[in-house]
Amino acid sequence: MSDVRYSSTKSGSSTTGALPIPDHKIEYLGSYQVNQKHELDSPLVKSLDALKAVAARFSTDVISDASVRVSYQSNIGRMALAVLEKVNAGEMTAKEGMEFASEMRNKIMMEHRAVTSAQGLAAAEAYKKTGKTQAELFDKYSNELFGKKFETLSAKDKSKVYYAIVESSSRSSKDFNTKIRKLKVMGRVGWIVTATLAAHAIATAENKKKEAIKQGGIIGGGMIGGAGAGLLVSPICGPGAPFCATAVVLVGGLVGGFAASSAADYYDDELEEFTKWEIK
Repeated sequence: MSDVRYSSTKSGSSTTGALPIPDHKIEYLGSYQVNQKHELDSPLVKSLDALKAVAARFSTDVISDASVRVSYQSNIGRMALAVLEKVNAGEMTAKEGMEFASEMRNKIMMEHRAVTSAQGLAAAEAYKKTGKTQAELFDKYSNELFGKKFETLSAKDKSKVYYAIVESSSRSSKDFNTKIRKLKVMGRVGWIVTATLAAHAIATAENKKKEAIKQGGIIGGGMIGGAGAGLLVSPICGPGAPFCATAVVLVGGLVGGFAASSAADYYDDELEEFTKWEIK
């Protein structure tokens, strides 16, 4: 808090020729810089900062998850094709091919889920927590092909069920794939919105260098905050809870972006000085 010193002197004269008029002087002693423009961000600006932070985290995750999904589809397709070629060539029986294909598909699924975002993993678990067992696959395809229980089928018909399971191992859920593609588009749009808002803030700022640093910090803070919150999804939400997982990650991004924005405001004078340095 600044100190204030008040003093007066008797220099000066009255227009009527009477008593002299004292001069009054007020001095401000302290670290607060006067004669400077100090701006406070409006609630709208703070809200836009939060939007950029959250959009950056969400967009990055859904684009990454879409790429992981494409990789999953490609890998199970190649695996199933290789197994079918060996079965058709007589290098393995239909049953051996089925056992290998079903096991490998589940392994490929788990490997790809390990690199999926927290909210993406929750959505995948809600759709299918684990891969189907062989018994479940037997019942599914024996009913589809023959309308019977697998145990009642002849050896020839069982072989057809095995072959159908191998063929199906190359297919992923069409509905889930469609949702992922839509989310990828939303993710790209989210990054466009984030970049547009940041570019506008920089373009309209008096000190563009300082604003660019601030915008980078806000987006980075949202990314880090969301990633950190993703680590808490499992203990907070449990498996297969996509809405809870998404909320936790978005709140983390919001907190991270707000913290970065607040830090930029707190060190506003330091950032102002830093942008004046000419480092070559």
